[in-house]
Amino acid sequence: MDYNATKAFIAVVQAGSFLNASQKAQIPISTLSRKVTELEQQLGVQLLERSKQGVKLTHKGQTFFEQAVMGMELLEQASRSVQATHTLAGKIRLSIPPNFSLWWDLLIDFQKAYPDIQVFCHSSDRLVDLFEDSIDVALRMREIHTDKVVSKPIKTLNTVFVASPDLFEHQDKPTTINQLFQLPIAEWANVNDRHFTWQKGKEKIRYEPNYSTNDVQAILHYVRQSMGIALLPEYLVSDDLKTGKLIQLLPDEPTPIIPLFLIYAHHRYPSAIVRAYLDFCENWISSHYHIK
Repeated sequence: MDYNATKAFIAVVQAGSFLNASQKAQIPISTLSRKVTELEQQLGVQLLERSKQGVKLTHKGQTFFEQAVMGMELLEQASRSVQATHTLAGKIRLSIPPNFSLWWDLLIDFQKAYPDIQVFCHSSDRLVDLFEDSIDVALRMREIHTDKVVSKPIKTLNTVFVASPDLFEHQDKPTTINQLFQLPIAEWANVNDRHFTWQKGKEKIRYEPNYSTNDVQAILHYVRQSMGIALLPEYLVSDDLKTGKLIQLLPDEPTPIIPLFLIYAHHRYPSAIVRAYLDFCENWISSHYHIK
């Protein structure tokens, strides 16, 4: 059995296509294709179905892939066991929402725990394609329903209405949701958002924000400057609420929760690095925040 051909086959399957595997491993596509073809000829079976959209495992290819991955990791573990280091090493490509400060400390702690893993983090509110963009794991605020990916729930975030106390030096604080929406509103929005509504039972309250942006840190800055009120994740404003820099409005009013999901490719058998990252995220969140 050709060790390098098996590694090439695993790399192609995990990347989703020969092109992605070539870019990640910095190996010419022709070399990867030749190695996989040689492996198929040696085994006497077709392992991959090739198309312009990428590759798909055949039934026998799936069986071989799952066992080959485990065997390859055992070989690598055996190699590490006779060397000086036992740590995971390699690269992981991640995607997180922009200005998502909750994850900044997590990634720092992850690299402290795994110093030999290089992290690339793509920050965007665009829905990245795991396969086209060669992303190993994406953090998203909604579940993705497709056979191609796994959506692993990791946490839900509470939200609160907040404002600067200076905003109410010359006016009363709102006591109802209708009164609240008479105030200047700062709202998260993307370029396609045109209508803003708040669902109150069967009633829909329409409003127009004074300031809207897809940058949550900009919204927080706007509120701190006493320019208006906003609905923000509780983790983001917890320190300001403790110091009195901000105050919570309508604490008894039900507010939305934000679910967090780790998204990764379904057809791939997750690598040891991806599994380490998934486990680390779950453990880090549970130790730093109450899971709901």
